[in-house]
Amino acid sequence: MLENCPDYPCIWMGISKLGVTISLININLVKHSLAQCIRAANCRGLIFDSNLCNAIEDVAGEFAQLDLFEYDRNNARNVKYINLKREINNFSTEDTSGFPKITGHDTLLYIYTSGTTGFPKPVVISNTRFLTFACFANVVMPKMTDVIAYCPMPLYHSSGCGIMALTVAGGATLVLKRKFSAKNYWSDCSKFQCNLAVYIGEMCRYILSVPQNDVIKHNVKNILGTGLQRHIWKTYIEKFQIENVYEFYGSTEGNVQIVNLDNKVGSVGYIPNFLKSLMGIFLIKYDPNTGEPIRDNNGRCIKCSPNEPGLVIGKIRSKVAVDGFARYLDIDASEKKILWDVFVIGDKYFIVGDVLVCDELGYFYFQDRIGDTFRWKGENVSTAEVEDIIWKTTKLNQVNVYGVEIPGAEGRIGMAAILGNDDKSQLNVLAKEFKSNLPSYAIPAFIRVLESFPITGTYKLKKLELQKEGFNINVIKDKVYILSSGKYIPLTKEIYNDVINHRLRL
Repeated sequence: MLENCPDYPCIWMGISKLGVTISLININLVKHSLAQCIRAANCRGLIFDSNLCNAIEDVAGEFAQLDLFEYDRNNARNVKYINLKREINNFSTEDTSGFPKITGHDTLLYIYTSGTTGFPKPVVISNTRFLTFACFANVVMPKMTDVIAYCPMPLYHSSGCGIMALTVAGGATLVLKRKFSAKNYWSDCSKFQCNLAVYIGEMCRYILSVPQNDVIKHNVKNILGTGLQRHIWKTYIEKFQIENVYEFYGSTEGNVQIVNLDNKVGSVGYIPNFLKSLMGIFLIKYDPNTGEPIRDNNGRCIKCSPNEPGLVIGKIRSKVAVDGFARYLDIDASEKKILWDVFVIGDKYFIVGDVLVCDELGYFYFQDRIGDTFRWKGENVSTAEVEDIIWKTTKLNQVNVYGVEIPGAEGRIGMAAILGNDDKSQLNVLAKEFKSNLPSYAIPAFIRVLESFPITGTYKLKKLELQKEGFNINVIKDKVYILSSGKYIPLTKEIYNDVINHRLRL
């Protein structure tokens, strides 16, 4: 549990040479969440930043056999923990003959992921899997030794960790930022003469929303990452004079890895149609209510037509090192991500848990995670479509649309969360746009106005948290509006009770 610093990767790479597996734990975790991650990976020791002592103190009593190593780039401050820096200085650097032989198949580290559902689960990352990211990046940017990459992402995340491979295996220079700052993003790139910038999740939206009279001059012509939203794509590259966007798609544990190499706006990757079977990546029909694949009369999954949303799956070929499902440390959790007898008896595929769309040419577009595309009044509602209308109408950079439950009603009804703008006239303009552009079942019945969005440590929106809270004004402190007679009005307790008791039909 270390903040971004040059020591971090040096420590875990050094320890890995001893044959010890490293778990990269989110530094924002505390109490139960932290204890769960320590327990899930069967940790025997914990290395942590000095400024995380309080968080460690809260869980230390649950792990009597856990060795605790405090690390500070200057001097450790707490005498009750082992001073790792002092211990490192006492190590001999002469005799390495006793070190075990490490192969590409050996486990390098664990990276945590929810796997779309449940608690964070450790994903087993081998040495080979770690190095394949550098191989991929080397194809995109052949002169890797000339690359100076700017990375403000946490190294405990797969994207941050993967960027480290550019340095370890590719020879790139890495400028490591302790914490992401939208305000200082481009000034940092300029200061350190970076020519590649990496991003994830909502970062680009935050950067774009920073008021700037003049765009800071920089050398960045290429950006690499995942999560650049379609509605801000052109604005972002034009404002900051970016030549190439290498948007990629994949999951920490999965075998579906694709990339957009030709600046196709909004696309997360491209596979020529004649190569899909060879690569083993397909979209299959699914039930939006359950998230489960739909099978035909023979019990086989059904491939999607062009422009039809579907679950993305990747064929598991155990003999191909970079093509197999990396698996979780938890065997049962791993089995739940494997889909059997998909197209023929005995075949198996990794099911990512995301809904994508592929056009006639082979360009993939992210649609939603399972559960985010909801069903109301017997019809499927695309959150992306609703969000696009809100973005175009309000110019707000942060919008989240999701389905919420009404007790006793089938399916989920639409709700939109927007950031800090409850101008009633604008809400009514939005209502008119919805009526003009959406079928009635897709129009959000509720709008929630937040002061800030709940986000993860990697700057992704916590949509599930918003979904669980729904429109319950007994729980929510933010302002909530309900659609009534074509206008959004404040949701009062009286109206709320009428809705949940079905006295008011939506």
